[in-house]
Amino acid sequence: MNIEGGCSFEKIRVLDFYYSFPHLLKKISPWPNDIKAYKKYVVNIPGAYEKISNQRRLFFEMNEIHKEAVGILCAKGILNKELFENGTIALDKDNLPVGVADLVIHDTFVKSDVFKVITEGLLSSKWGGKSGLKEKTGLLEYKYDE
Repeated sequence: MNIEGGCSFEKIRVLDFYYSFPHLLKKISPWPNDIKAYKKYVVNIPGAYEKISNQRRLFFEMNEIHKEAVGILCAKGILNKELFENGTIALDKDNLPVGVADLVIHDTFVKSDVFKVITEGLLSSKWGGKSGLKEKTGLLEYKYDE
């Protein structure tokens, strides 16, 4: 995963949503052509224990959690506060606690194909406008991007 210079807050929110609910990757339709190679990993994701009837509403409700989490990380200097004020999330690796880095390194999900789909595929896929990831996920408005 390489996001040198940062990534938009909107995109980070979408990536986090699919990190939290990976089975919903199956609902991205049509699957983006620019990351077609990753689709083979999505079919093998097990279903959820509980049905999520309105993923867009769930995503909307997670917005406050995302803002709060980013605010705390900015306050601790882990994320760049100035960039966040302009809508960009950028990690300050020097302020990342060693324990957090160790947790990520040893996390089994980080080594999974689903994690690759999220952090390599979705991260690099076309984002805005018609036929972008915003439209295909149905989570965010895209009509005014172009």
